[in-house]
Amino acid sequence: MSKEDVRKGTAEKEGLDSSLSFPDNNLPPNKKSILITDTLSASGNFLIHHFIVNQIKSDKHVVLVGFSQTFNHYLTIGRKLGVNLTLANQKGLLSFIDGLTSLYSQNSQTDSFSKINSAAEAATTTTTTKTKTNQTSALTCSYSNSLSDSPISKESLQNFYKIIKQIIETRHSSIDDSRVCLIFDDLSVLIYSGFNVRDILGFVKACRMMIEKYNGSLIMLVHADEDVTQSSLDDELGQEILLKSLIYQSEYLLSVRGLGSGFSKDVSGEITIARGPRNQDKWFRPSTLHYKILDNNVQFFVKGFSQVVL
Repeated sequence: MSKEDVRKGTAEKEGLDSSLSFPDNNLPPNKKSILITDTLSASGNFLIHHFIVNQIKSDKHVVLVGFSQTFNHYLTIGRKLGVNLTLANQKGLLSFIDGLTSLYSQNSQTDSFSKINSAAEAATTTTTTKTKTNQTSALTCSYSNSLSDSPISKESLQNFYKIIKQIIETRHSSIDDSRVCLIFDDLSVLIYSGFNVRDILGFVKACRMMIEKYNGSLIMLVHADEDVTQSSLDDELGQEILLKSLIYQSEYLLSVRGLGSGFSKDVSGEITIARGPRNQDKWFRPSTLHYKILDNNVQFFVKGFSQVVL
């Protein structure tokens, strides 16, 4: 790769950050939620990696919950993007949680917490912090009230929330400027795994409240279409309810989809950056970009201005 190619790749990456217009070093704004939607023909996973890299390069903590991918997947992509996630884990900048393994574990919360970074193949020493009884009761109450009466979903997701909460509380003794970023990749897997949509939404709401307390941000990926040949009618309905509810709860909407004109070897797809219902930021401007996924990076360019068009 020539210096000119590197320069162009960097400029195009900055084009995405410029379009997002986040005011503080390209980090998601405090106490905000970002929803990434994708389709079967255009995965939004590259945006997850974009936010992980930005967070770590700014020396800010990211809690990555992988429901659909193992740690090795993120590790491999991270290396291509110039970030060593194993080293980031050792420095305390990355906490990885194998979502489904943690949810389906029949062990106690303590046993589950000891396993969360095993996929990173790096030993991490954790300490248990004491929380005030009234704070714990308030969070537990707000969480329980928003869940349905499905005992399996309720208990599993409630324990999973406690795992995430303990990680963040252990890592951040000071709330003032933690800027922790919690990422869910991807929440659609919970629907496919049989969890009740009301339980999932209650879990997300509780996590968002906790993240806001730590001046952090929440990033979620969910599918915006459904393969009807591999899903039941209940899954389709649950997916639609989940998507619409998460849109309503988000400040920023990043929609990834394939080209309407069909396949192109020069353009991988299109990303629309839109204002969510909760967004009151005057500086925000919606935009649409084309993107091209390469081996070691992703190129972004204004719609209609790829190198081929020029």
